[in-house]
Amino acid sequence: MRRPQILLAFTIITAQAVATEQSSKFDGKWSVTLACPAHIEQDQSLNAVGYTHRFSGQITNGQLRAMHGIEGKPDWHLLTGAIAEDGSVRLLLEGIVGPQGGINRAPVGRYYRYPVQAQFEPSSGSGERLTGRICHFTFSREPLK
Repeated sequence: MRRPQILLAFTIITAQAVATEQSSKFDGKWSVTLACPAHIEQDQSLNAVGYTHRFSGQITNGQLRAMHGIEGKPDWHLLTGAIAEDGSVRLLLEGIVGPQGGINRAPVGRYYRYPVQAQFEPSSGSGERLTGRICHFTFSREPLK
């Protein structure tokens, strides 16, 4: 009598695991461009030079993971988030200030993080930093090989 119950429990657990690992229409390799123009304020301590970084990312099962630089070193960024079926996403960028410095005279090597609101289409996307200085994100899906 226990064998059917065990089989039923195994079937339910397997179905749940498959459901959580389903691919999304956004899955694949993506190019990311992060562009932060110069930040100029009357209070000079808030100023920061502009920069543009281009790096690769991967969307797997609707989860974006894109990294620039070497983890734990200055000029590193990690961009992550779960993309909804309609393409909307609230991403998190974590990073370490690089040689360009940061606002508030943030020194090289300081850790930071901020939210990004983005919208994905099947082959492109765009987003904006939500706090602090202005930064724009563009996403381009790389063709399948």
